[in-house]
Amino acid sequence: MTNPQIAAAAQQRVKRYGQWSVQGEKLRITYKDSEESVLFEDTASISYLKISNANPLYIIGGFILGFILGFGNTDSGNIAIFLLFGPIILGVILGFSNKIKYDNVAVETRGGKIIRFTVDSGYGKTTMEQIEEDKRKWEMNKK
Repeated sequence: MTNPQIAAAAQQRVKRYGQWSVQGEKLRITYKDSEESVLFEDTASISYLKISNANPLYIIGGFILGFILGFGNTDSGNIAIFLLFGPIILGVILGFSNKIKYDNVAVETRGGKIIRFTVDSGYGKTTMEQIEEDKRKWEMNKK
């Protein structure tokens, strides 16, 4: 059985690119394979989260190179150990220093549903502010 808090935290970090647009009184999020929409009046909050994950390509590459060099070397033990662990350590260091960065924008409805979509790193706050501005314009036109 999974812990709901862990599942919610993992869901916040999911990378799913989407384009947002406003059509009438609806906010539409269009993904590659689907679309979701919510009425502005049903929107409870809008937020964003900056995310950075270690780059797995460097880490996996370091492991592969380390195993190839470490086990392919027939010289003395010290050199083989260095050739095994050197690339692995370097891959881990590069993986954590060259992180994959992106922002997730979350639109929460009054019913508790959360619609998330990913934007490029640094654009989360701007996107959130644009959606809030469009919501304010809709509210002003509604009156």
